[in-house]
Amino acid sequence: MSTRTEKRNANRQPQLNNYRVEIKLVGEPIYQFKVADISQHGAGLVVPETSAFLNLIDVEQVLDVTFISPQGSEPDGVYKVKIRHITELDHSRYKAVRLVGVRILQRKTTG
Repeated sequence: MSTRTEKRNANRQPQLNNYRVEIKLVGEPIYQFKVADISQHGAGLVVPETSAFLNLIDVEQVLDVTFISPQGSEPDGVYKVKIRHITELDHSRYKAVRLVGVRILQRKTTG
């Protein structure tokens, strides 16, 4: 039995029902992904390994992301995030996916 030490700075919440993100890149369709876990400063996005989105992003890239929370909890709305890692998940309930870890930098104002 292996024990896994948590190395994150903030407590994470497991996925909330129907918590999603939308990402729009210039000249590309809108990508929508489930959120696997979330904290005040970051989130894990569940991206199918066959998604063209993975070919369009890199670690340390900054993106605008719309968090959609049916429960109305934070984060909700448009945020600037930085991609921290793209990790293959081979031991989870998700199959053939990558976890894209993002750090939330700031909330974007609208208007």
